[in-house]
Amino acid sequence: MKREKPKVGQTLYSLNVGNAARYTTQKLIPVKVVKVGRKYFTCKREGWNLETQYYIDGWGEKFEYSSESVLYSSPQEWEDEKEAAEIFRSLHHFFSFWFNQDNVSLETLRKIKELIKTKGD
Repeated sequence: MKREKPKVGQTLYSLNVGNAARYTTQKLIPVKVVKVGRKYFTCKREGWNLETQYYIDGWGEKFEYSSESVLYSSPQEWEDEKEAAEIFRSLHHFFSFWFNQDNVSLETLRKIKELIKTKGD
């Protein structure tokens, strides 16, 4: 996903992922952009001294190993991503495990194909 360059003072939302979410629930935490450079920008959680750097391209965390957080521009962006993942899982489950040609008509399959048609077709 292409994202705009953040601005100093902008509020973003950090979600704990990977090992940071292993023994706790995932939750969004508001963070402020405190510095913006050419390659990285820095965010800081209010009341904490810890600053985290992210790449401007893609907003991925600059971390030596695996990322501990993911940034979102709004809580709604995270909700939309969760909904999209659930829809993909449902479609995958239906077409991979339960698909039976008797369950879906050819006309319905044609409509689905038309809806998901890619530029390469």
